[in-house]
Amino acid sequence: MPRPGTLTSVALLAALLGAGHQPGTAQAPLPADRLLAGPAEAARIVEAWNDDLPFIPGEVLVKFRSGVNGAAQSRALSVMRAPMDAGDATWIGDVLRVPTPGEPDAAAAAAALARQPEVEWATPNYVRQLHAAPNDPSYSRQWNFTLIDMPRAWDINPGGSSEVVVAVLDTGVTVAGERHPLLLWTGAGFETVEIPVAVNPDLSPARILPGRDFVFWTGPVVDFVGHGTHIAGTVLQETNNGRGLAGMAYRARLMPLKVCYGYWEVQFVQSASGIPGFVDPRETGTCPDTAVAEAIRYAADNGANVISLSLGGPAASPITREALAYAVGKGVFVAISNGNQYERGNYAEYPAAYATELEGVVSVGAVGRTQRRAYYSSTGSHLELVAPGGDLREGGSAGTIYQFGLFSPDFDPETIIRPRFDRYTDVPMQGTSMATPHVAGLAALLFTQGVRTPAAVEAAMRSSARDLGATGRDDEYGDGLIDARSALRGLGLAR
Repeated sequence: MPRPGTLTSVALLAALLGAGHQPGTAQAPLPADRLLAGPAEAARIVEAWNDDLPFIPGEVLVKFRSGVNGAAQSRALSVMRAPMDAGDATWIGDVLRVPTPGEPDAAAAAAALARQPEVEWATPNYVRQLHAAPNDPSYSRQWNFTLIDMPRAWDINPGGSSEVVVAVLDTGVTVAGERHPLLLWTGAGFETVEIPVAVNPDLSPARILPGRDFVFWTGPVVDFVGHGTHIAGTVLQETNNGRGLAGMAYRARLMPLKVCYGYWEVQFVQSASGIPGFVDPRETGTCPDTAVAEAIRYAADNGANVISLSLGGPAASPITREALAYAVGKGVFVAISNGNQYERGNYAEYPAAYATELEGVVSVGAVGRTQRRAYYSSTGSHLELVAPGGDLREGGSAGTIYQFGLFSPDFDPETIIRPRFDRYTDVPMQGTSMATPHVAGLAALLFTQGVRTPAAVEAAMRSSARDLGATGRDDEYGDGLIDARSALRGLGLAR
């Protein structure tokens, strides 16, 4: 049986949101042709999940040198042990994702390809991990907004504008919901289970764009982890509506882009494949580099002004760096969580480590309510700003970041076999994941004020930040704690 304490997800059941389906109408379980992953890729995803691999086995990412033609590309790929079906390869920008059926060790396959003169670089498809005074009744819990002077910032800019679009690249945010049948292994056998899903009642559907799922299916975006919903809430949750909690840019629009999957997606992939048993539960979602890079480019091409990215991992990701450069070049500001590894090696994580190389991309660390670095928050020369991320060691759950989100006991794999995702409540979380949307929300307000280049948005935040720690920039706090009021006033926009 699954282990306890896991934050989970099931975007896969969104595949059952078939067009024209009416409540109470029987449907067949998830059809395989609705999945983005075919049988072979699905098997690789399950293997990576159960074996805790740092990458998806059996595939690599390759970038060829400029001017290398198709014949030369094929010659370079011929070093693989088994022939590859070109029809199974896909382009992401100018990077080729290549299945390697004869070489399941993606690191070895990438190393062999990288030695070819036609190849600029080759890597495995690494997976990243998730880093987790309105009249709203629970606003009193949101010390994080007081810490960055949001109440007075709202006096200057009350919630931004619908002309500004914030893309949240995460586990998704549910955009549609009903009861949907899904084939599921329950321990005694396979069962078609009715799974209820619902949209967050404290986030207006009118401000949610359709978005896109990059990891599992071709239909509407659905969050079955809860992480993406929490992140989006800090940026955009309804405010002054007498319900739940508040969001910073509560007039902006959300573009939900699903790039991560969790326990339930993998469980449903395995069940859809007819394989009995339970997959291994995990503490966080898993986010393939290919999905992250595709989504960054999609956001840039489809009107996003701001991207919030709360994930990372220790391996370099050239495909993601190139996607970030592409987005900044299209006028998109990007906030990235710096990582939660301070007590576990404090190593640099990517893509946050690329922030110093790209103006308009900001790496974000976390502080607690006392303005001290949160115990988990990674440090380093690439850290640029900090924001409230919560710290359980400072006052328990009262010291974490609250948002209105999915009721996690409804889908805890230790106690639940038939999950549901239609109930919402105040949810406490901590992490640089939670700090990052504060920076994205402030960026949305700055865009509303007319600051239209990513580099200028970054400069406004860094120059107005509240200096913490050693005087000046330091590796623990970067340039300091974002100050929403000062960032807006510093542009001569006070009223």
